[in-house]
Formats: sequence, structure tokens, C-alpha cells
Amino acid sequence: MDCKEFKRWLVSRDGCDEKVSHQARSHRENCPDCDRLYVADEGLEQALASGIRGAPSASGLARRARTLAAAQDRPSDFGGSGWLWKGLAPALALGLLLVVWNPWANPLTSLETVGNFALANHMRSDMAMAFTAGEIPDPQEWFLARLNYRVPIPSFSRRGLTFMGGRECTIGPKKAAYLYYDDDGRRVSVFIIPAHKIKIPLQAERRYRVDAQRHSVELWKMDAMVCILVQDRDPGTPSTT
Repeated sequence: MDCKEFKRWLVSRDGCDEKVSHQARSHRENCPDCDRLYVADEGLEQALASGIRGAPSASGLARRARTLAAAQDRPSDFGGSGWLWKGLAPALALGLLLVVWNPWANPLTSLETVGNFALANHMRSDMAMAFTAGEIPDPQEWFLARLNYRVPIPSFSRRGLTFMGGRECTIGPKKAAYLYYDDDGRRVSVFIIPAHKIKIPLQAERRYRVDAQRHSVELWKMDAMVCILVQDRDPGTPSTT
């Protein structure tokens, strides 16, 4: 897969099979430009899904978005005006991200914002695991090669959770590890991100909870990392702040 094919996948990934998605993952791991485009697109998805609209729609940002889209306005190798429009979609998505979300400021400054980004990731059922437990000898080395930091794999055996696999993701504009766990047939999402990327003074040994009607969202600091656990709330269980 080359860069043009990756952009085509980016705008139609929901309809692609696992083989094509694997080719896309392999490409972006070796292409910094496409990786940045993917991160920006993921950030937009999360921002829209979590309802974040805090950044002002400044005319300067809108002008940059239009300039970016115009720069991409050239014939597509995939043929047809439909593909021309789809080829513009990643650029327009990045432009919209500039308008909706200020990329020059770190938005990870509140528990609610961090929790919303994690919850948006948890609710994306279309995102497959990049690896399954037992498929690779050392998940920590797998994440180290992609995120440049070693990701601890927490054990939740006392809670009855079984580690199933993982992949990369983003929490806002920051890359993070996404770990899948199974809770008697239900998916539990655990996110690991370096503490210095979250501008919140979290106290060690303390559990923080974000209020959500249908989900349980917990955050805590573990050495130099922050763990975020998201799972579906049992029916009838009241939400807690």
C-alpha cells in the first residue's frame, strides 16, 4: 500500500476488510506523513464523538483549512469526481479539526476531557485489535517500537478481567496504548498514556472517576503512566461522580 491508497483507505475504512486494514497499519508505521494524517483523523473522530466544542472558530483557522483543502484539489489517480471528493476528505477532516479543536494547546487538562476521549475510543466497535494475547511474545516491546515508551500490561485477575490484546490509539492529540480485556463476554478498554502528557496533577494511589450514565470510567496514576479503564455499566447500577 502506498500513500494514495492509504488516503483512500482512511475515508472508506469502515467498509474495508481486515486484510486491507492490516496493510494500512503496516504502511503508516513506516510513513510519518500518513501516520500524522491518521492521528489527526482519529482526533477529529474523538472530538466529535465526545462533544468537545471548546475551541473558537477563528477566521484564521478557517482560512488555513480552506488553503489546505485547495492544496489538495488536483486530479485523483483513482478516477472520477467521487474519488476526487473522497481524496479531499482527509484534508477537510484535518481542516475541520483545526476549527473545532485548538491543536496548539493541550486539551488534556481535566478529568472529564480525558475520560470523554477514552470513552469515545471504547465506543468505536469497528476498531480491531492489532495483536491478540499470545500472538506476540512481548506486548511491551510491541508498544515500545511504536510509541517510544514501554507500556505496562496491568493484571486485573482479581476483578475477573482477562487480557485479550491491544493496538495503538490516541487520547486527544496524544498517542496512547489501547489494551482490550474480557469481562465474561463484555469488552473492557484500558488506556495507558505517559503522565506528563496529561496536564492534571493526579495523586498516586488515588482512583478518580468520571461521571457517565452507561459506562464506568476510572483513572489512576501508576508510576510514570496514567491508566484509564472504561467498561459498560451493569444495567440498573447508578452512575457515580
